[in-house]
Amino acid sequence: MLKVSCILTSYNRPVMIRDAIASVLNQSYPNWELLIVDDHSNRETQEVLHAFASADSRIHIIQTGVSGQDRRNTTRYATCINMAIPHITGELVTYLTDDDIYYPERFEKMIEVFESNEHIHIVYGKQCFAVLADDGQIHKSGIRPLVGITREPAEKIDHNSIMHRTSCFELVPRWNDDPSIWAWADAVFFQQLAAHWNFHPVDYVSDEHRYHANSIQAKHNRQEKVYLGITEFSKTNSKKRNRFDELIDLLFRKKE
Repeated sequence: MLKVSCILTSYNRPVMIRDAIASVLNQSYPNWELLIVDDHSNRETQEVLHAFASADSRIHIIQTGVSGQDRRNTTRYATCINMAIPHITGELVTYLTDDDIYYPERFEKMIEVFESNEHIHIVYGKQCFAVLADDGQIHKSGIRPLVGITREPAEKIDHNSIMHRTSCFELVPRWNDDPSIWAWADAVFFQQLAAHWNFHPVDYVSDEHRYHANSIQAKHNRQEKVYLGITEFSKTNSKKRNRFDELIDLLFRKKE
């Protein structure tokens, strides 16, 4: 029975991370471990994490201990993922952020593909893209479609939607966490994977990506200097700034 290692990155979201963790606990497939890499969150978030970890032995917390000054030196979610890699004990790896959720059969559907296809190294599912109102309720939503078997996953697939074999780290050992690519470090990692393997679709809505006022994408679209390197990014890559707005338009154009 294949084991899934889920890497969840956490920073100061004590309310939303409850849903993220619960979505792992609610998986129909039971053989998993949850590696929560917390990036020196506030006390309220820490209390939430430790409450979950104390209740389920499959949940493990890794603390980065990053200082405020050092936080700006790397793309933090990529750095957090890299810190979790040495702790992985599963044959399969997947990713989650602290403001998004999985759907209940995600692990089960993806593992079925791996178990029956030894040549497949990476799979991805459909994604529900949900825009949250200020009260936390879903204002509107749509489905990010599959793009078939592909070696061009960048900007088409979100890192919450993929699962890959742990053995992939033998050829692509880490995520690039250079601060200049903070807005698309997942796309860079995907392209490195795609140099070796195809991304195979799973016809299931696997996760829900939540776009809200405090999400990284929203801050990025407002051109807030969330990370070091954003000034240069804004000047030289202005088209990328609107990619998430374009995705929203594509998903919801027919509903408006």
